[in-house]
Amino acid sequence: GEGLAAYPLVEGAAPVDAVTDVLDGAAARSGLTFADYLVLGVIRRSPHGRSAPTAIASVLRRTTGGMTLTLDRLEAAGLLRRRRSPDDRRRVIVELTTKGARLATEVNVALHEWEAALRLPVTTEEAVTLLDGLTASVMAE
Repeated sequence: GEGLAAYPLVEGAAPVDAVTDVLDGAAARSGLTFADYLVLGVIRRSPHGRSAPTAIASVLRRTTGGMTLTLDRLEAAGLLRRRRSPDDRRRVIVELTTKGARLATEVNVALHEWEAALRLPVTTEEAVTLLDGLTASVMAE
């Protein structure tokens, strides 16, 4: 496809707005909202590709009620499934379906392609290290 070339950083645009447009556009190309992509991404990056709804809500700083509605919608769309934990039947585990994993990966690849096209004042390795550190600090909060 055309990738994210349709979403360059516009000269004079606020960087946050430009990045938000890119993120929204990348998700929309796969039929998702960016908020939905974040949920799929958290599950995709979780140990063994599984997570608890409360953990997803915590990472994304959402209410558990709002997360339940989002998970209901994504499950109805065939992007994830919920099942009881084999270790504790009171717990629910969320995992991506093949379709959900494919869409989450497509958006992730598109975002990395866009990042690679940027002219950053640091190397890719430095940017990855910085982003990993930021992600780790957000996850630790």
